[in-house]
Amino acid sequence: MKAIIFSGSHNRHLYVNSSVLKYFDETLVVIMERENVLPSTPSNLSERDKKNFETHFNNRKIVEEKIYGEINIEKIFDKNEIIKIDAKKLNTIELAKRIKDFSADFCFIFGCNLILNPVLSSLPKNKINLHLGLSPWYKGSATLFWPFYFLQPQFAGVTFHQITEKPDAGNIIHQSTPKLEMGDTIHDVGAKCVIDAKNDISKLIKHFKKEGKFSESIQKTQGRVWREKDFHASHLRVIYDQFKDKIVDSYLNKELDKKLPKLFSCIDIN
Repeated sequence: MKAIIFSGSHNRHLYVNSSVLKYFDETLVVIMERENVLPSTPSNLSERDKKNFETHFNNRKIVEEKIYGEINIEKIFDKNEIIKIDAKKLNTIELAKRIKDFSADFCFIFGCNLILNPVLSSLPKNKINLHLGLSPWYKGSATLFWPFYFLQPQFAGVTFHQITEKPDAGNIIHQSTPKLEMGDTIHDVGAKCVIDAKNDISKLIKHFKKEGKFSESIQKTQGRVWREKDFHASHLRVIYDQFKDKIVDSYLNKELDKKLPKLFSCIDIN
C-alpha cells in the first residue's frame, strides 16, 4: 500500500508525520517550508505587549524542544522520496503530476497550507488532514490559542478530517482533547494535543488498512475560521497578565465554564 504525506517543516509536524511511514510499503513525502518557529516581535507594540509576545513564543519553543527534540528530515525520511517546496509551489501543475504518477492509496496532511486544485484532485479518495483545533468551533489559524483566550481550555484539541477546498471544513473522522492537569500551561496543552494526535493517527491508519474506509461525520455548522490577522499581541494579556498562564488551573478549580465539546470518532480510540 502506498501513501503520500504532506508535512510542514516544524518539528511538531515532523514528529507526527514520521510515525506514518511504517504502515505503508512506499511513501512519497512533500515538505513545505514554514515560517520561523520564533516570529519577529512587531515593532509597534507597547512594552507590556512586547514582553508577553516574546514570552509566549519563547515558552512554546522551550516546550516543543523538550517534547519533540531536534528532528533531522533526511535521517527520518532517508528511505523515502522527498519533495521540498515553498508555499508558492504547493498547488502547482508540476506537483499534481508527480502525485498522480505516484498513484497513492492514502494521503495524510499535517502542517502545510490549504491544498487546492490541481493538486487536490490528484490525491486519493482518503486524504486526511490533522488540524490542531476542534472543528467547527475553531478552524483556521492559532486554533489552540483561541480556546484559552475565551477561557475554555477544554476546547483545545485536534480534528482529523477529509480535506476540501475550504479550510478545516471536510467530514470529520476523529477528534480528541488531552487530559488537563493542574499546572498545565497553554503550551503544555498544545504539546499534549500533538502527542495524542501521533498516537491516534497510528490507530486510524490501522483501522483504514483493515476496513478500507472511515465512518465520517458531516460538519453541520460553519463555525468560525480564525485568520492570522485576527490575532494581536494584546490578546496575550488574558493569558499572561490576567491569569499568569494558569487558565487550566482555574478550569480544574471549577472557576470557569465547564461546558464540554461533543466529539466524534470513527473508532474506539481507548
